[in-house]
Amino acid sequence: MKLTKVAFLDRDGVVNSSHYNKGYIGSLKYFKWVPGAIKAIKFLKEKKYKVVIVTNQSGVARGFFKIKDVQKIHFFIQKKIKNHDVKIDAFYFCPFHKDGIVKRYRKDSYLRKPKIGMFRLAQKKWNIDKKNSFMIGDQITDLEFAERAKIQGYLFDQKDLFAFVRQRVIK
Repeated sequence: MKLTKVAFLDRDGVVNSSHYNKGYIGSLKYFKWVPGAIKAIKFLKEKKYKVVIVTNQSGVARGFFKIKDVQKIHFFIQKKIKNHDVKIDAFYFCPFHKDGIVKRYRKDSYLRKPKIGMFRLAQKKWNIDKKNSFMIGDQITDLEFAERAKIQGYLFDQKDLFAFVRQRVIK
């Protein structure tokens, strides 16, 4: 079976800015692209990577927004990048948190990074080439996710995602 290179990207802080609303982006009014994000996604697709968003969305469990709000943002992202002739291959998110106030979502979930439930979902879809796949995130939990999944992890600590990908990830 053919191996598939996958670029896992965190959403808040990597694809979109997370400086608004204490990092809980549950509404399009708080959505702001990270500079170079669309260009980076297009570049990764040109390099034959599947691009997969893996994002913890505990704002659902905390009662800040609903699942449909998360889905609305993902639909918006997909629609906007389609204008650049590119698409994200999958969006996986974890609405759960053990300290949530919404009972339905109050639990310790295998999906929540740094656990690798979202990686496992992608693995069911593709035969992931771990040697050539990676995770870009802005939190230590993203790097722990990468380590547990046995892929390379990169801490995004810059302002431009495309420049970061070109300098640090794919030269």
